[in-house]
Amino acid sequence: MDAHDAVTSRRAVRGFTDQPVPRETLDRVLSAGAWAWSGTNVQPWHAYKLNGAPLSELRKRAGAATA
Repeated sequence: MDAHDAVTSRRAVRGFTDQPVPRETLDRVLSAGAWAWSGTNVQPWHAYKLNGAPLSELRKRAGAATA
């Protein structure tokens, strides 16, 4: 698959479930994301993986902020 095919065949799926994502999957996705380009490479980013109580707290705060 070339870059054009990858970009044009992309889709967003928002059918979230409560099933946990395996740590290996998260590690692989974040590792691949480190190679993603940004405009002139001036957009640093930080990723955090949460589960359990910290994730529940983040969900609660995000819900309250958007209500």
